[in-house]
Amino acid sequence: MVIYVPTTIAVREETLDMLRSIKEELKAESLDETIRGLISKAKRPKKSYFGKFRGIGSFEREEIDRFD
Repeated sequence: MVIYVPTTIAVREETLDMLRSIKEELKAESLDETIRGLISKAKRPKKSYFGKFRGIGSFEREEIDRFD
């Protein structure tokens, strides 16, 4: 069961228009669902955080690379 807490959030009219537009794009049922979707997308790690060569094996130095 979802319990909603009645809340008022002050936003600019342009921000509300943007939220409504995104709501339509996402086919969300409410502005709450839209905001939650945007928050979860913002919290997801970016692809670049995983590195360019994900499948490469571990790095091992050769003896020739070392300074003695």
